[in-house]
Amino acid sequence: MKNMIDLTDESQKENRIAMIRKALQEKAPRTYRELEESGNLQQFLEGRDAEMMLSFNEPKNKAWEDALARFLDFFDPTYDETSSPM
Repeated sequence: MKNMIDLTDESQKENRIAMIRKALQEKAPRTYRELEESGNLQQFLEGRDAEMMLSFNEPKNKAWEDALARFLDFFDPTYDETSSPM
């Protein structure tokens, strides 16, 4: 199996930003030029990366919370919590 790079890893931020830069250049060249000329390109790229990662991580975090709730929810019908030493 080929080694795959996990682009969601923080160490890959520059690669993600390069991908965003390329997409912006190709799909919205006027916006790219305006951002570059105004000195706001890097700030835009980093903001877009942050939004993208938030969009990716929110469902993943929700899935983790759901998995924890589902698989750590134990119930022992014979256990009397009122007699617990805790």
